[in-house]
Amino acid sequence: MAMSATKWLMNKFKDINRERLDKHIETIHKNTGKSKLYIRMDMMWNFLTRGTGYTDYFRCNFIELSSKEKDTFATAKKFYKLLAYLNSEEYLVVLNDKLIFDELFKEYLGRDFINLQISSPEQFKEFLSDKTTVFAKENHGEGGHGITKLKVSDIKDTDALYKELREKGQLLVEDAIIQHEDLNQINPYVVCSFRIITLYKDGKAYMIANAMRINQDDAEVIGCTNDLYFSIGADGKIDSNVVDDYGNVYDTHPMTGKRFADVVIHGVKEAFDMCVEAHQRIPQVRYIGWDVAFSVNGPVMVEGNEYPGYGLVQHFKLKDKRTGHLKEIADVLGDEYDQIKL
Repeated sequence: MAMSATKWLMNKFKDINRERLDKHIETIHKNTGKSKLYIRMDMMWNFLTRGTGYTDYFRCNFIELSSKEKDTFATAKKFYKLLAYLNSEEYLVVLNDKLIFDELFKEYLGRDFINLQISSPEQFKEFLSDKTTVFAKENHGEGGHGITKLKVSDIKDTDALYKELREKGQLLVEDAIIQHEDLNQINPYVVCSFRIITLYKDGKAYMIANAMRINQDDAEVIGCTNDLYFSIGADGKIDSNVVDDYGNVYDTHPMTGKRFADVVIHGVKEAFDMCVEAHQRIPQVRYIGWDVAFSVNGPVMVEGNEYPGYGLVQHFKLKDKRTGHLKEIADVLGDEYDQIKL
């Protein structure tokens, strides 16, 4: 995290998606009756004084909150500083490099993988020999980018593929995760991503938040848009509203028609325990967002994130709360939280 918070915020400002911004403003206008000019000015004020991006502003419902309530929500500026305090930069490579991550946490992966950086073409061919589908990944890729799905029966020349993947930097090849029927009933086209956030304090990791992310359509890789979000209790039942990026609430999945009230996902408690246990291996990174999938054999680790998207877990429409993710963090850190300069 060498970049300053101010420079990072300015980069975020330059990268604004104008179409999404306008849609958020339109939604806030319809929900509150406040003028679009007022909303734009209030967004800018919160950006300048709190480092609040337009997505934060919408998801946290800042248009309706008091200053004290706003203080409990993670925003880009505060979150950046918080993680700079909590996470030791020299250990971030463990999470940022998928090759290192898979090796350290391989007992939680539930699938085979091969590192093309140190493996030969012959070893790659042997790896593929009993596989049906694999995923080639850039070891530093994020957000679903740099991933290629490969059907093994379509591969004609493994030597050529080996060379191609190495040249493209897709050095990690993993066996496909076979998703549990609990989630296939909602969306069978993609392995859904379950974000579990753990926080380390005084020799112990705590599970402080979670959010399931599911595509609305038949895309084969989870993206950062067109998703639905909800949280799940340890009993496997959805314990929040199911919402999209613009705060619309869903009773059923728009593609499959599955009623969310009927959803029960087996293995959620085991997933929580797995992430808490795994965190003990890297206490120097005190805040981690783990991505978990539910396979036919139970929950499995996908990856860990040192800067996970906090918006998933503090969307105001999830539970109609007027407090945000920083309160969940402060509840664990106690007096230490007051020492952090946010």
